[in-house]
Amino acid sequence: MLDGEIDVDGLTTPLMLASGVLWLAVLVLGLAGYWFVGLLVGVFLFHPWFIIGASSNGTISTKLLVYPLGAWTVLQLAAFGLIEYYSRAFAGQPPEFLITGMHPSFAAAYWLYWIGGFMTVTLAYGLYFRSEFLPESEWNRFLEEVEEIKAEQATDGAQTSSSEPTEVRNR
Repeated sequence: MLDGEIDVDGLTTPLMLASGVLWLAVLVLGLAGYWFVGLLVGVFLFHPWFIIGASSNGTISTKLLVYPLGAWTVLQLAAFGLIEYYSRAFAGQPPEFLITGMHPSFAAAYWLYWIGGFMTVTLAYGLYFRSEFLPESEWNRFLEEVEEIKAEQATDGAQTSSSEPTEVRNR
């Protein structure tokens, strides 16, 4: 199941529109006073960009949707849920306990949102960089495309300076 791929070719525009709708929802919810719901919706803002950025040749591995994206989402939602819970539980009074020396609501933000999210994404990058984000076949295809462009320029007699940009077409 996790070794599959999902075809996302042609979904860039709908995903970017979804991102805009999510931004608008966060803004409207916040202005209407539903800041916590807006915060939860905000977690999903990352998803369209992740799918677009992590896709290769119009597909994305299901592994990447489960880890890091799924794990990251769970950590973010858990952090925000605990922040809300503990901030209400200890509103106007000092907490009855501390977590690693911090107010429980801030500890959730620090450990789950910041450290957990950062470590999840960093570990996933280390685990999947060569196999999913930049597989050897993609790197070789890129090098071949650069060589083709150089050969075309040489045969056309067009000598470009190093300061002139060269267009690399997406296949």
